[in-house]
Amino acid sequence: MYNLFISLRYLRCRKISFFAIAGVSVGVMTLIVVLSVMNGFDQELRSRIRGTLAHIIVLKGGMYGLEDYKHVIEKIKKFDHVVACAPYIEGPALIKLRNRKEFVYFKGIDPQAESRVGDFQSYIIPFGNQPEDLLKTHGEKNTASTFGGSELLRIGPGEPEKDTRSFIQDGEQVILVTLKEWDKISVKAFIIAGKFKSGMYDFDKNYVYIPLTVAQELAGAKEKDAVTGISVKLDDYRHANQVRDELQAVLGIEYYVQTWEDARKTFLTAVMMERRVMAFILFFIIVVAGFNILAILTMIVLEKSKDIGILKALGATTQGIMSIFLLNGFLIGSTGACVGVAAGLSIVLRINWLENVLYNTTGWRPFPPEVYYFNQIPTIVDPISIVFTAVIAIVSSVIFSIYPALRAARLDPVVTLRYE
Repeated sequence: MYNLFISLRYLRCRKISFFAIAGVSVGVMTLIVVLSVMNGFDQELRSRIRGTLAHIIVLKGGMYGLEDYKHVIEKIKKFDHVVACAPYIEGPALIKLRNRKEFVYFKGIDPQAESRVGDFQSYIIPFGNQPEDLLKTHGEKNTASTFGGSELLRIGPGEPEKDTRSFIQDGEQVILVTLKEWDKISVKAFIIAGKFKSGMYDFDKNYVYIPLTVAQELAGAKEKDAVTGISVKLDDYRHANQVRDELQAVLGIEYYVQTWEDARKTFLTAVMMERRVMAFILFFIIVVAGFNILAILTMIVLEKSKDIGILKALGATTQGIMSIFLLNGFLIGSTGACVGVAAGLSIVLRINWLENVLYNTTGWRPFPPEVYYFNQIPTIVDPISIVFTAVIAIVSSVIFSIYPALRAARLDPVVTLRYE
């Protein structure tokens, strides 16, 4: 019991010990804040990427190589866990918007079917549109409709839901120029029937939706009733890999079946690696705090060598002396971890309020929405990560206290008390 009493006494009498506790606290707090924000970004990005794709995508060789797609859809619908399918045709195009010419991708869809496999309907509802609006024709020439991405139609600053004058208006005509059968040019006019906003800047900047049949005419695929691919929705995404493998086995090697994670594997892997590297780098803040603990406890050992000699002369064991300084490391680590967890959670739970205060005070915004494309900083508090971070901080503190503990335990009481 004397071990704990002496350990607490040494910590209280050395105010510099509070700097060691502060170092551990800062390391734990930083790791919790960064990991929570990175987890939030990861989930938000996954959600938005998933919204532009389906659980499973079935492709075939060539841009428009999936012929007689209705027959393939009937096959797919017979599989367990499949709840909806939607064909689509996708390709590059040159678009003329007013006096601008830009390179884009067109995506021909059946709007009702697309709404059942993805988040298409949620993209257009904020602008007062419904999926069937894409099938409307305009004027005597029965000009087809198109939905343009909010960033593609932008002509000024502002939010597309509020600042409508900053975007090309509905009812205006645009021209799409595409390749037809690889050796011909196809030119067709469309009327803007609405906008969409997916939350993915690249998608909103580079895509337009058009009716599936019109897209087949543009691409020269209507005669073969061909599409680029088929989007498949499952009742539960946990079955995605199983259904993917079953579909691949039945459809054959000429088809390419992949999940949305397979389709964006490179990007998702890059985000995962960035998160791990960030956590690894920030872990060194705790390591620096550990060296601080080592230096402080070594200083205490040198300063209290006479006290340690007296304790040994009175019968204190080597293990007892070691436990005093190991307890010091444990108390510094556990106190710092608790304070760091509390501070980290406080920042994470109020991070958007803190950003608004900073922005209103200085005019600087750490996470500008035009760059990150998030209205708020997304955060996810993972209890397992928090516990793991706190445990690592405490274990590191104890490890860095081993050297001063050994040094104290090896002191010879005869030498330390010789001149007393």
